[in-house]
Amino acid sequence: MAWPRALAAAALVGGLLLNALPPARADDLDDQRSKVRDAIAQTKQSVSDSREEVSQAQGALSDSEQSLARAREELTLTTQKLAEAKARDAKLSVALQVAQAALEAATAAVEQARTEVTHQLGVIAGAVRTAYQQRSTLAEWGVILDAETPAQLASRLQWTDTIFDASSAELARLTALQAALAVAEQARSNAADTVVEQKRRSAAVVREVAALTAQAKSRKATVAALVATNQETLDDAQNELEADQAAYDRLQRQEAAITAKIKAQIARDKAARAKQGNSGQPRSNSPSSKGFVYPVNASAGSPFGLRFHPILHYWRMHWGQDFGAACGAPLYAMADGRVTSAGWTSNGFGNYTIISYGRVNGAYLSSGYAHQSKVVVRAGQSVRQGQLVGYVGTTGLSTGCHLHLQIYRDGVRVNPMKYL
Repeated sequence: MAWPRALAAAALVGGLLLNALPPARADDLDDQRSKVRDAIAQTKQSVSDSREEVSQAQGALSDSEQSLARAREELTLTTQKLAEAKARDAKLSVALQVAQAALEAATAAVEQARTEVTHQLGVIAGAVRTAYQQRSTLAEWGVILDAETPAQLASRLQWTDTIFDASSAELARLTALQAALAVAEQARSNAADTVVEQKRRSAAVVREVAALTAQAKSRKATVAALVATNQETLDDAQNELEADQAAYDRLQRQEAAITAKIKAQIARDKAARAKQGNSGQPRSNSPSSKGFVYPVNASAGSPFGLRFHPILHYWRMHWGQDFGAACGAPLYAMADGRVTSAGWTSNGFGNYTIISYGRVNGAYLSSGYAHQSKVVVRAGQSVRQGQLVGYVGTTGLSTGCHLHLQIYRDGVRVNPMKYL
C-alpha cells in the first residue's frame, strides 16, 4: 500500500535530517526533534498535495492498460469469428463441389433421356406407319385372301394383332421416357439453383473472411502499438528511476559540499558577530526589518517534500520549491546578506548561488538559486534585499526554465515556503 511506504519514507527523511544536523548540545535537542517533526509534517502535506497528480498519472496508465485489455479481447473475438467463417467457407466449398457434381450428373441424365425419347419417337413413328399401312382395308383383305389355309389365315391375323400390341407398348415406353425426361430436367434445374445459392453463400463468406482478416490485422496492430506504448512508458519510467538515482547520488555529494560551505560561512558569521559584539559595531549581513521577499516574480510550482512516482510507485524527495518563471527572468536577494558561493556546479544545479542571511530567529538561514542562465554576483559579495543576483535558466539537471529555490536552516534543507 502507498501510505505505509509514505510513512516509511517520512521516517527515512527524518533520519536523514537527524544525520545532517550538527552534533547536538543538550539545549539544542528539543529544537532538533522539532525540526524532525516539522519535516515529517511537511512530507505528509506534500504527499496530500501530490495525490491529484498521482491519481491522474495512474488513471492515464490504467486507461492505457484497459485499452490494451479491450483490444486483446476484440482480437480474440475477431480471431474466433475468422476461424468460424473459414470453417463455413470450407464446408460451403465441399457443398458446392457436391452440387456441381449433381448438376453435371443431372445434365447427363437429361441428355440421355432426351436421346432415348428421340429414339423411341422414331420407333413409334415406324410402328405407326407400318400399322397404318397394314390396317388399311385392302391390306386387311389381302392378308385374309392370300392365306392358303385356315391355319395360315389365323397366323396372319395373330401377327397383325401383335404389331398393334407392340405399337401400344412402344407408346407406353415413350410416355415413361418422357416422364423421366421431365424429372431429369427438374432435377437439373434444382441442381442449378443449388449451385447458384452455394456460390452466393460462398461469395458472402469469402467477403466475410476478407473483412475479418483485415479486422484481425488491425486488431493485432492496435494490440502491438499499445503493448509498445506501455512498454515504452515502463522503460522510460525505469530509465527515469536510474537517472534519478544517479542524480540523487550526485546531488548528495554536491549538497555535502554546499553544507560544508554554509557551515563555514556560519562559523565566519559567528566569529564576526562575536567580534562586532565586542566592538559594538553592527552586523553587515543581517536581514532587513521587512523580512524575506520573493526571489522571483512568478507563481510557485512543484513544492518541497516527497513526490510519488506514478509508474514505478516509489517516493522521492524534492528538496526545494520550484517557481515557474520564464527564461531570463531576474532573480533577487531575499534579504540583506552575503554571497557564500556563486557560479557553475558540476552536478545537478548548474549555475547556483548561495546567499547567507545570518542569524534569523535563532538559526542561521541561507538560500540557494539553482539552474540560472547567468550569475551576476560573486562569492563574498554583500547584497541588499531586492538586489539583482542572476537570471532564470535551465542549466544542470533541468527540463525547462524555472527557479529551484532551496532554504538552508543551520545547513539543513527546509521548506522555503515557511519563509515567504
